[in-house]
This record gives sequence, structure tokens and C-alpha cells, in this order.
Amino acid sequence: MAYSFNTCTIGFDGTNTPLLDISVSSTAAELDITGAADNAHTYESGIPDVTVTFTVLGFSDLAVGDTGTVALAGNWTGTAGEVAGVVTSVESSGSIDDVITTTFTIKQKPAT
Repeated sequence: MAYSFNTCTIGFDGTNTPLLDISVSSTAAELDITGAADNAHTYESGIPDVTVTFTVLGFSDLAVGDTGTVALAGNWTGTAGEVAGVVTSVESSGSIDDVITTTFTIKQKPAT
């Protein structure tokens, strides 16, 4: 198993970009299905909600509302692999004597 983040890239609709940072989360609602005769709470998982947040160097043409498939490459072996999603947030920043970075948040949506 590879543990190095180095060489990881992210692609969104076929454009690969070197990553500076990435976070992938998958959450779901907890459904309490405990019956009256049960002596302990019982739960099932709701529908998964996958969020991919990543930062790249420079600006990007991606905008809020753009849709496509997020594909991770390199040493990444996390849960995201490929996720069909929609861009829900774009934030660019920079300062004197430093690089410009852009951070995106992509939420999972059904593939079309």
C-alpha cells in the first residue's frame, strides 16, 4: 500500500491537475429502527452523502454548478476513486510572495 500523497492528481471531466490538498468524506443519516420489543437500539444507514474538497495551484475554469466525474490518480487509494458530482463551492486566494490556490467542493450526484 502506498502512503505518499506525492504524485496524486485529480481530474474533473478529463482535465488532470496536481493536488495540493484533498479531503473525501462519506456520511449518512442514522435511521433508528428500534422496535418496541427490542432491548437495545438498532440502526440502519441512510443514503450516503459523499463530499470531495480539494485544492489546486492557480485559478480554474470550473464554476459552481459545473457537473462531471471526479477521478483521483497516483497513490490515492481512498474511498472516492471516481465520483459523479456537481461543484458547490469555488474559492481562490493568494497573497504577496505566495502562490494562488483554488479550493473546490464537489458533492455527489447521480451520473447522467
